[in-house]
Amino acid sequence: MTTYSLADVRAACKARDAWWTVLLVDPIACRLVRWAAGRTSITPNQVTGLAFVLGVCAALCFSAGDWGSLALGALFFHLGFIADCVDGKLARLKGNGTTFGLWLDFSLDQVRLVMCSFALSYGLYRQTGRIEAAYLAAVIIAFDLFRYLNGPHMAKVRRAMRERLVAAMAAAGESTSAERPAEKPGEEPEEHEEYGVELRQRAKEGLQSGFRSRFPWYLRARDMLLARRIRTHLFSGIEYQMAVFVVGPLLGPGAVPYAVAVAGGLLMLFESALVYKLWMSTRDFKRTMRRLAVKAEKAERRAAREQRRVGTPLG
Repeated sequence: MTTYSLADVRAACKARDAWWTVLLVDPIACRLVRWAAGRTSITPNQVTGLAFVLGVCAALCFSAGDWGSLALGALFFHLGFIADCVDGKLARLKGNGTTFGLWLDFSLDQVRLVMCSFALSYGLYRQTGRIEAAYLAAVIIAFDLFRYLNGPHMAKVRRAMRERLVAAMAAAGESTSAERPAEKPGEEPEEHEEYGVELRQRAKEGLQSGFRSRFPWYLRARDMLLARRIRTHLFSGIEYQMAVFVVGPLLGPGAVPYAVAVAGGLLMLFESALVYKLWMSTRDFKRTMRRLAVKAEKAERRAAREQRRVGTPLG
């Protein structure tokens, strides 16, 4: 079998990840990946299945509702999350990931979330007899569902704005280094690809100019976190689930509803910050599109005057 080093495994880690994953999971997961990749024939899908089995064990413990069972369930849930991180790293390291594996990983993650939510709700109702506990599962799932729906839609809007900006910048002839190279028969496409990458980077920066000017400290904080592979979205779905299914149960039955409330509030706060950042990007987008339209119109007029001056017909 191929021998892998820890450096090889770390190279297969995501460039940015949640702080919980980077600080509390990766030190264990990376070593497990190195061992599994070098000494076993286990596949990423098999690790995904193991993560789900650990999630089932967590749900069974949560359904009991007493402190000891909740703590054991928290342990199982976190072990399942470690396994969930191992499967992706293993797939990237060995290059044996599949499209079906992506679907399986995502689907079982959602089943585990729903299963543990209802088990935790049932366990607390069984332990306390309070009817409010029966609705806790709906609250847990609702918070996570908002996060799940909000993220992809915002990414879709940002992608659409970037694409329109790139097209408008190309039409206006904008470039930070050189004009767009003329295409020649048989020419390699690298120069044109570099030009496109440059415009996409400028479009991305243009959509963040307003936010960065209003919050100048953001770039320093972002760079400091990224140096440690930690993304700036400090309370995402991962931290939310860890607070609900690990921290809360470890603190005891009475603390779980408060953990859900605090975690849900923090999740909404950080999601709202993303929405605010997106709103500022839309303002930058409109302002930049107006400027590019004026610039493109002036360029067309100059070209028309030049063509008339040299006597070259338009078209």
